Amino acid sequence: MDQHYYPPDVAVALQGRWPAQGLPLPPLALLISLISVAYQASLLSEEGRPVHSHLIFLPPDQAVVHADNSHGTHVLALSHPRACNEQELRRLSPTVQRSSSLLAVSEAAQTSLQIWGMLLTSSPWEQEAEDGYAPADSLPPALVLHVRAPGGLVFYCGRTRVLTLQQGRIEGHGFLHFPAAWTRKYFTYNSQDTAEIAEAMVMHLLRRAITRVRSERHGGMLVLVPAPAVDELMGPSGLLRPKYRVQALGTGGQYSALFEAILQRTRQLGLTSWSQYQETADGALRALRQQLDEFAEVLADLMGVDGAAVLSSRLDVAGFGVEIHAPLISTNCVYRALDVDAVALRAEAVDTGGTRHRAAYRLCFASTDCLVIVVSQDGAVKFVRQREGKVVFWDQLAV
Repeated sequence: MDQHYYPPDVAVALQGRWPAQGLPLPPLALLISLISVAYQASLLSEEGRPVHSHLIFLPPDQAVVHADNSHGTHVLALSHPRACNEQELRRLSPTVQRSSSLLAVSEAAQTSLQIWGMLLTSSPWEQEAEDGYAPADSLPPALVLHVRAPGGLVFYCGRTRVLTLQQGRIEGHGFLHFPAAWTRKYFTYNSQDTAEIAEAMVMHLLRRAITRVRSERHGGMLVLVPAPAVDELMGPSGLLRPKYRVQALGTGGQYSALFEAILQRTRQLGLTSWSQYQETADGALRALRQQLDEFAEVLADLMGVDGAAVLSSRLDVAGFGVEIHAPLISTNCVYRALDVDAVALRAEAVDTGGTRHRAAYRLCFASTDCLVIVVSQDGAVKFVRQREGKVVFWDQLAV
């Protein structure tokens, strides 16, 4: 049976996972209070808009030191601090919806918290951190809390995600532990010396596209298919019936050439690791990397069309607005992966998910060739595939 977590449980879990290099957390009682206030605020609305906000627990003196030592970081201090409660968060939420603006919270007394101002960074560190490009000093290693959805809270140490509360559950793996092993058979890497970079590029592409779909809250579905299986699956009697089929023009695919150009440039520069790829100052590679980011935006747009988007192992879009024509599953259950590698499984009723999820289950039951990524309107992300005759899904709550 699923366990539901409440502010005291989340506070204890956060203490247990807090990085050693992080600035001190509030005392337990105040930490529970902060989490409770943020949770209650997430259930409110401000002039018809859901409350979305970013907070940082940082005393004024430490904020001033960080601002003095970081380019483009500024502090707006209130002449009269306000009590940190859900109504103040609701009223102030329009000012801190972007991750570059954070409400600054500190301890007012041993039993209370106060909002004393705002910390303004030079860039939207949250998206950049997801992409792997955020500058290391974009935030001090303090407790940052993102109120992102009703009942949905994300906790960071600076720009490093630590824990997420969503749907009454906590997850600590975050998108940093995106299940790369699930996708390896779906993409082709031609060179071993750049295999690490190639795999990380694919993970970055998928992360960015999924994050966009989640942020726009319309949901979507992406089907990954090995290139040799595309024609059969998308043929007249195939399981995937595209309203908009995409074909390659000329001698190459839409984005496989871009992918190969990036890998060729990394080989020319002698880069062999993802960290080297991220840190390079090479102008040509940065320009290519920007094109890859644009591809992620295009992919997110295609996922917004009713139906699924289909991506081949060559990183080519095979179609979008795809309807899944798969027969009903002849079993009553699917299996939730309890770890990233899907070693431990738990049976669940096949009809527990929504329409997108049931379509994904049917497709994966009918075909071992497909991996389906389902993004719900509430922001939950599921990876679905068939493994040893079972339909297995991995529930990614933390983005």
